[in-house]
Amino acid sequence: MIDQLPERRTLPDDVRMRARRRLTEGMDPAANNRTPVLIAAGVSLLAAGAVFAGQFLGGGPTPVASPPSYPYNGEFVGKDRAVVNHVERGVVAPDALARCASAAKQHPPAAEWQTIATSRKDGTILTAFRVPAGVFFCANTATTTTISAPDDTKLDAGYRKVKILFTTPSGTLAGLVSPDVKFLSLSRMGDMGWNNTSPALVDGLLLAPHGFTKAENGTKALANGYDFALRGVPKPTQPVVDRPLPPAVRDTPETMRFARCLDDRAIPDADQFFLGVTAKVSATDTILLGRFGDLMVYCLDAGGPTRGWVHDLRDPDGMDVLSGKTVSAIRAAYDFKPIAGGGSGSGNYAAAGLVLDPRVASITYVAPGQADAPATMSNGTFVLTGRLNEPHPEGRVIVRDAQGAVLETIKPTR
Repeated sequence: MIDQLPERRTLPDDVRMRARRRLTEGMDPAANNRTPVLIAAGVSLLAAGAVFAGQFLGGGPTPVASPPSYPYNGEFVGKDRAVVNHVERGVVAPDALARCASAAKQHPPAAEWQTIATSRKDGTILTAFRVPAGVFFCANTATTTTISAPDDTKLDAGYRKVKILFTTPSGTLAGLVSPDVKFLSLSRMGDMGWNNTSPALVDGLLLAPHGFTKAENGTKALANGYDFALRGVPKPTQPVVDRPLPPAVRDTPETMRFARCLDDRAIPDADQFFLGVTAKVSATDTILLGRFGDLMVYCLDAGGPTRGWVHDLRDPDGMDVLSGKTVSAIRAAYDFKPIAGGGSGSGNYAAAGLVLDPRVASITYVAPGQADAPATMSNGTFVLTGRLNEPHPEGRVIVRDAQGAVLETIKPTR
């Protein structure tokens, strides 16, 4: 915990955004705050000799009428968005192409489609195509395909031009950007920074397979350090349910409690996530996990509004605390307390993750001179608490089968 803070200073938005993005991506391994809930709860962090206080890539709503404007300064550049969003130029998987072609209604034959790029993130595959009538986008999830009509919209001349052309009910966003834009963050206006995304910028397009919902109700762009509202954001294109599956059961108080974590969140196929473990990790906080395939929804119930975040555990983007063949987990903070200077912080962390091997019967953290800490497990998910904020140098997580045989030994990442 931070005992003393330097004098509070106001920083340019682009510096704060880059600092938070860098921290959430695990660019600084010493800062153990690499899960969305840690930022979402409003954590104050020391960086560059100043305090950054905010909620998940945003420090609260900024008036759009007279936004602060600062030049792009190149500081705190995190991972390339094309890498984070897994962009492949000129490539589309045959299965995705077939599903998009089947859902197409206002398009020429698929043989005439030119693939610009594909981007995938956290359960959504987003592909951009071009035909003579313009560009269009297609988003595939496990159960749905959403495709836009060709659009020949052109950006106005000038700098920092951004236009969203495509949105989906599960929060996918796509559109156009001017060539000068090197850094772009989009956020929903007026919600204290809970909904935001940094799209990949590819050949004049913005691609955000995992964005945020209700972008049409008000979206703000931060482009090269300049903050402005976006006009004309379209309503979501309705998906085609081309691979239907029965929904997860929501007929108990606990499953309905978990369902509230999914409301108005950028979670593809939200109805498919079944409740996994419910783990009370402190006097006030409970972690709820949901699972659908290799996707996990993480939710912290601390007595206020609950919000879920979806994670592809095969692609944790540096947030993983356990990465093995039998289990995989992200670092999850809980039990936040107010700290001087505003915001809140936590020194308590858990491993929240998925069981990847059906033989797994127990998961235990062991360290010399310390009592063993077993994980709470249910429905292919687990929560492991106990000294993970400062793991012992010789501490290990032991994964065993039902007979007690060791399946795997994993050293937690720091």
